[in-house]
Amino acid sequence: MMKKILALCLGLAVSGVSLADDDTSIWISNTYQTDFGGSKYLAFLELQPRFNKDDTKFNQLIIRPFFGYKITKNLQASLGFAWQGEYNSKDKFDLATKDLVEQVQWIDNLTPQLNFQYRFRLEQRFFADADLSHRMRHRFRFQYSIPESKLFLVAFDELFIYLNSVNSGRLEYSVQSGINQNRSYFGVGYKVTPNVNIDTGYQLQYVNNFGKEDLYNHVWLTNLNINF
Repeated sequence: MMKKILALCLGLAVSGVSLADDDTSIWISNTYQTDFGGSKYLAFLELQPRFNKDDTKFNQLIIRPFFGYKITKNLQASLGFAWQGEYNSKDKFDLATKDLVEQVQWIDNLTPQLNFQYRFRLEQRFFADADLSHRMRHRFRFQYSIPESKLFLVAFDELFIYLNSVNSGRLEYSVQSGINQNRSYFGVGYKVTPNVNIDTGYQLQYVNNFGKEDLYNHVWLTNLNINF
């Protein structure tokens, strides 16, 4: 495992290494969240269309609803479902992946300007025509509000790790236990209102492809967040 982690870090630092493929994408994340007027209960919905192949081809849609509970001022727990539709002209959305998701999130204001979030997700992934897989995700996120301004800076890093291998069906040997991918993002945001903000920036997605070239996906990511 340590060798894998070291290889991942080296790969992120040197994007031009051999045996790697490069792509460019545009992802647009729309999130809606409510605590029902200040209650301990939460509801969350994310809609995310994605485009790749030089940003011109629609290839994926993610729909992710969650219901959660505020355990403490800083700690939240949620259960949810994710529908990840991989689109192509032949199969349309027939090969969509359906995930059950358990999530724990810690949110803390380290200073009046600096917000820190840690998010852990555990996913049970039901692939079309393939065995069930289990994946965990760790995300560390920082947001810095620029004093006397509606602008803010945001950065996060998220690591994906498969806990088992799929050795039969359509995804035979392409899903293997170990590091699946890593996403690193830096962007600039604007607080439109106290309940609406938007940020946009660059995300590097590294995908560890078993049995073929790894992928470096250069993503322009935009997040629209609405709280009510």
